[in-house]
Amino acid sequence: MQLLLSVYIAFSVLVFLFLITMDLLGIARNRSEERWRTRRGYNPKTLVIVPCKGKEPGLYENLVAAKSQKYRNFRLIAVVDRDDAASAAVKRAGVMRMQPDFECRRCSDKVRRIASAIRANAGYEVYAILDSDEKVDGGWLGRLVAPLADRRVGISVMFPIFKPADSGFWSKTKQVWGFVGQSLLESPRTRFAAGGSMAFRKELLDKRSFGFFADSRYSISDDISLNLIVRRKGLQVAYNRHYHPVTRVRENAASFFEWANRQTALAIFANRKTFYFGIGYYSAEILVFLTGIVGAVAVSPLMLVLLLHALSSSMKNIARAREASVEIVAITLMMPFLYLYNLLVANGMRSITWRGITYRLS
Repeated sequence: MQLLLSVYIAFSVLVFLFLITMDLLGIARNRSEERWRTRRGYNPKTLVIVPCKGKEPGLYENLVAAKSQKYRNFRLIAVVDRDDAASAAVKRAGVMRMQPDFECRRCSDKVRRIASAIRANAGYEVYAILDSDEKVDGGWLGRLVAPLADRRVGISVMFPIFKPADSGFWSKTKQVWGFVGQSLLESPRTRFAAGGSMAFRKELLDKRSFGFFADSRYSISDDISLNLIVRRKGLQVAYNRHYHPVTRVRENAASFFEWANRQTALAIFANRKTFYFGIGYYSAEILVFLTGIVGAVAVSPLMLVLLLHALSSSMKNIARAREASVEIVAITLMMPFLYLYNLLVANGMRSITWRGITYRLS
């Protein structure tokens, strides 16, 4: 029995060292910041596309903010059905509107709206996509477009911060859950094209690539199809980790799990390795965390050292949230269990429901 306990503790320590090494490598990558070859005077004609559907809280304010850019060589267009609930806010904000008219068999409603705007507006050098729930400042578009001056860059992205619109537990949980997206984007190895705020040059979507983007099995998500296109072309994804659009969230348990499971299912659909890596990584975090607590009581207080990884994660999330609170720490400690649950549920999902429309994950 003693031998088994010793082997288990030794294994837990090795897993702990692996997690700490991953943390240190991540810190090193973040400090060695990538510098794209931006060019003074780079001011390409840009179309900003905002796909709109349904009554979005804060939509009017978000559109006004998107319209008020310091970047002058751009046009903002909202793609919205004439009878949609979002139409009134678009009209009130004074934003140009168009109806989606692209026909596709397998694309999502969002991809259909983006494809409609690109096909109807061919005379632009750069296309930017902005989710209707994200609020940006006046310098957003200039910062987003700048890395595209470097021909090695295929897509430039920003990732939002989820700001709770209330003091509810699940709104806070979504805020912390979203930090995993920031972590993935900070490393070039795990970076992906996140469709909430992105820009790309016109030539990225040549005739063949446009067809793949707009009507392939991956057209269920603009993120997934564009990410595959940029990788196939051997281009890079540039990420601005110093600026984040803001998405206001108000969640309950049902809406949170619907969103988190859907996002996880899409990530697995895009890359099957996501499931296996996630299962291994979050299981390792849970193992080390529980061993640290139980071991400190049953074996030795020195076992508390295994909690350093969880403490490190909490400190990083406090910095990202810009809020030192017990709630952020508690939710961070809960996250590996929640991520593992999302992975297990999402792995069995064969369809997702998104803005009232059900899509098959074929």
